[in-house]
Amino acid sequence: MAAVTVNEGAQFDGSRIYNHVVNYLPSYARPRFIRIQNAVEVTGTFKQMKVKLVEESFDPGRIQDPIYILDGKEKSYLPLTAQVYCSIVSGNIKL
Repeated sequence: MAAVTVNEGAQFDGSRIYNHVVNYLPSYARPRFIRIQNAVEVTGTFKQMKVKLVEESFDPGRIQDPIYILDGKEKSYLPLTAQVYCSIVSGNIKL
């Protein structure tokens, strides 16, 4: 998962991000999920605070931030819905 912020006035474009990720990252390094945050929490030494993100996981019912999932068929990052989340957890969708 990648936790990112979007510049003020800009919107998240799933297909554009998908194209960028596919062109610049090997398949094993592509984030399966992208979480959009208002601000990135950092420590006193400017390191990202990841423990809270790991604990919250990618459950859309637990967090308020929008989460997008990499969809190779659609060639885009699509919003992660509760239905898609349940399919992942049950094993119907393989990551």
